Parts: sequence; structure tokens; C-alpha cells
Amino acid sequence: MRRLLLVTLTAALAVAHANAAPRCTAALTSELQRLLTEQSLPAAQFSLRGRDVQAIDLAFGEASPGRPLTVDQPLRIASLSKILTGLAVLDADADKSLPLGSKLVDVLGIDSDSSGRGVGGITLRDLLGHRSGLRRHAGLDEMLRPEPRCPPHIGQLLSEPLHAPAGATFQYSNTGYCLLGEALRVRTGQSLADRVAASIVRRIGRSTIAPYDESDLTVRYHASPDDPTDDPASYYFNYPAMLASGGFESNARDLSRLITRAFPANSLKALDTAPQACVRASGPRNCHGLIFHVFDDARGQRMFWRDGSLPGVSALAVVPAHARWNWVFIATRRHRDGLRLNEQLLAAIDHVVARHLQCEETERQTRPGMKR
Repeated sequence: MRRLLLVTLTAALAVAHANAAPRCTAALTSELQRLLTEQSLPAAQFSLRGRDVQAIDLAFGEASPGRPLTVDQPLRIASLSKILTGLAVLDADADKSLPLGSKLVDVLGIDSDSSGRGVGGITLRDLLGHRSGLRRHAGLDEMLRPEPRCPPHIGQLLSEPLHAPAGATFQYSNTGYCLLGEALRVRTGQSLADRVAASIVRRIGRSTIAPYDESDLTVRYHASPDDPTDDPASYYFNYPAMLASGGFESNARDLSRLITRAFPANSLKALDTAPQACVRASGPRNCHGLIFHVFDDARGQRMFWRDGSLPGVSALAVVPAHARWNWVFIATRRHRDGLRLNEQLLAAIDHVVARHLQCEETERQTRPGMKR
């Protein structure tokens, strides 16, 4: 395990630039290595960047036996894909091709007489904030089934009554994001992949962000250490169907670059649509706005975050309300309780990053020549 957690030469070169604080970077790297060991995560990428920090891109462990993971390698990002879908939807709202207040049935051309009770009231804003009221059945998530009803049988899916009025309550829904992807396709005449690509290129140019390539066997995704049956090799996922909710790939660096450009402070404030009665300091998942969970961390700093968990994948993206920096973490394993693992990683990495930023600030004060 110690050998697997060595930072690759590529990562070392990525952070060895003139303005970096080597002591701070070394401490950050060491703490992340320790965290990966504690959580039995064999390989991961981490990126930190923003206008107030030195960009740091790290890779740990091996992509596959004998092949070190590099900072350039794209990895599956699971539900961080929702950031990409959400960004494409926000762009369509901004150019007025698909306003967030649009009714889903109107966009998709669904006959109101054939839709379930309450379905006619669902707006794209409801879907973006997981407040559609769509019924979630027991068992495997709709979008993780080999043959999900979205997108091929949307009419059947929307013929079921809602479990709650649209917009009333939060319930996490992968299906809702699939419906957002279909709404974009129907209204704009372009595929979700093309709309996402345009959003990305306009902001950061070329990148590794793309639909996950199932034929690429470069990366080994590992079974859970506490549940051998939670093995990606044992599952079949319909990645084209689940593209909007969890089917993209990227390296941590490019996703962090995109967040830096796509989510300035004023846009994040507009995404904090969780009810005022929701106590943002009560827990990382207790308040959800558009695209992101919203919570106040132990230092009282408001954070916007999104995570992803699939067999073989744990992924997090975090940006504070001031948007002066952000970080992205992607690992090639999860635990049986993937949500709990991600919350532990969120708290631990948030603490590690805070220590790093304080270290950099101290370096700037003691080394006048060091730039931001």
C-alpha cells in the first residue's frame, strides 16, 4: 500500500513551479497520502486551484498494475456529472433557449391527460434542485438499472403520480437529471454531450471531460474493501442512459478548472435556493440548492459541494461561497456505505485544505517575493 500511495513524478512536476510553497505542498501531499491509507483507497487524484491559491494537481497510486496514475488520466466521476448537466441547463436558461421555469411536460411534448397526478407542475428548476416529487421505487435506482425507462420510455415514467407536489420537498433523483438532459435535447436539437462540450470549451478550451469510454481499460476500479460484492466488474451500467446523472469522465484538474471559471461567487449565491428554514450548519446533506448541496463548515464558511459514488468510484467537488478557490477529489474505490465515506472525506479534506491555505498565507507573509 505504501508503494501504491507514492505521488507520481507527473504530480510532483505539476506542483514544482517557482511560486509554490514547497513546505506547504509537501504537508498537503503527506496528509492526503495518510487519508488514502486510512480509508483503503488505492489510487486518487486531487486538484486545488483558484485566484487566491497556487494550483496543485496530485495523483496517487496506480491506474492499473505497474502503471502509475497521472494527473492527466480521465477517471469516472459518477454524480459529479450532474455539475456538467446543471451547467448546460444554466447556460440554456441564460440564453433563453430553455428557461428554468419551463414546464417539463411542455418541453417534452407530453400530453397532460396521460401524465400522472401532479406531473404537469414539474419545472426544470424543480429537477435541477431535486424537488420534482418524482416517485422513487424500492430497489435499485432507476438510472442504475440495465434498462432504465429514461430516456426511452419517458411517457411511461411520467404517467405515474408524484409522491409529493412538485417543488415542495427535496428527494435526490438521478432520473430528474436524465429528464433535464432530454429537455435540453428536445428544445435545442443537440445532444447533452454536445451541449456540455460547448459549455466546457467556451470556458476552458480543450479538456478530458467527456462521456465515459467503457472500452478504455486503462484504469482499474476496485471493489469495496468492506464488501467484495460491491465490485464494478460485477455490474453493468447503461452509461449512455445515465450520462446526465453519472456518465461522464474527467481528471480532477480539468473539473477544477471548469468550476473555477463556471461558478463565480455571484452565481453560487443564486444557486443557494434551499429553504431559509433549512439550517445549513446542521449537516452536509441537509440543505440542497440547484446542483449543489449547501452547508456551513466547522469554521462557519458556506460551502457548495457535490459528490459521486458508484462501485469503484468516490468523487467530491467543493467550492466555498466566496469562490476564491475550489478542490476536486476522485478515487478509484468506494466503501459499502459510499455516502458516509464521502462525508468523511469531505470533512477530512476540508480540514487538510484549510491547513494548507493557512500555511500558504504564512509563507506569503514571511516571503515577500512569493506571489498569490
